[in-house]
Amino acid sequence: MDLTEIIERTKRDMAAITGLPPDTVSRLDPGEHGWTIGIDMIEHKSIPRTQDLIASFEVLLDHEGKIQRWRRTGRFHRAQGGEG
Repeated sequence: MDLTEIIERTKRDMAAITGLPPDTVSRLDPGEHGWTIGIDMIEHKSIPRTQDLIASFEVLLDHEGKIQRWRRTGRFHRAQGGEG
């Protein structure tokens, strides 16, 4: 499985698990037991878009790209740029 497939599969799987649409993959690191991905999901859409509420997740995948575990690592408004 190439990196693009891993990212797209993770977006789909996290959307199914959380019920939230994916926004951005911010990190993809190989590890001894698979991959660690940082992914931002949209918790609440707002107008203006800068006020969207974004949830950041860390996702651990096995070597086949299957989710082993995940956790929310933060929440922020889009205008904060992930610093909140």
